[in-house]
Amino acid sequence: MTDTNAPKHEFDWENGDDAFPRDHVPLVADSRTEARICAIQVLYSADLRRVDVREAVADFPNNRLKKRKADKKLFELICADAAEGAARYETLIMAQLRPEWPWERMDLVMRAILRAAAAELTAHATLPVAVIVDEYVNIAKGFLAPDQVPFVHSVIDRMAKVVRG
Repeated sequence: MTDTNAPKHEFDWENGDDAFPRDHVPLVADSRTEARICAIQVLYSADLRRVDVREAVADFPNNRLKKRKADKKLFELICADAAEGAARYETLIMAQLRPEWPWERMDLVMRAILRAAAAELTAHATLPVAVIVDEYVNIAKGFLAPDQVPFVHSVIDRMAKVVRG
């Protein structure tokens, strides 16, 4: 049964509305956050459609990056690295999971967030880990249930220790 009194989040993403729900106003995104969100959308689409990330990137409307004010270089960096290291990142993420929480059980949005974070930890080696963790935790707050955010935070922290030492 749908709650008709629940607030509706309608976005005009084609014209640049912020990706975060309106009740998350403090999470208004800048161009780099928007690039990460677009990359997550691509990774989600690739996983959902069971296609290579490069195919999902090719299908992603280029005008959406402009309208969303996304940093195109960062978007391309994350997507290219996620495509190149797809199997490696899946293995890295799975190594951080408990046996009772297998990869197959994980929500596709959560997978996309974790893959993007893993790719950026590797590809954007000059950016401090704390910045990457904060960015993806804030994005997770906009797209996942509140009880899932600490899980995302802990997995990204553990991946950072593996990737960056």
